[in-house]
Amino acid sequence: MCLLLATKFADALTTGVGLAYAPAVYEANPIARPVFEGLGITDGLLFGSFAVVVAIVAVTEIGALAVARWRRDGHLAPVVRAVGYGLPSLLFAAVAVRNAAVLVEAVEPLGPL
Repeated sequence: MCLLLATKFADALTTGVGLAYAPAVYEANPIARPVFEGLGITDGLLFGSFAVVVAIVAVTEIGALAVARWRRDGHLAPVVRAVGYGLPSLLFAAVAVRNAAVLVEAVEPLGPL
């Protein structure tokens, strides 16, 4: 779960910096865009990130509990958690890296040093 929080934070941070400081950057997620327009960048990111993390944790933990009840030895519950937290973490990390690359491209050179 720590990896999930760290990668979601990186995603939100790079998204927020891009939306606030790079005029050419826009929110590509059609679900998040109206949230940002309605609440603003900071509040929209806080609300959206919190909601996404809570949903992922709820689905993952409910799935792990269901598997543990189905299989009394419970040895598959860690697999459910690894997939439930790991896949979104990979996605958030990829988005953060892409956002960072877009930010680097958006920086205008200062000229010759």
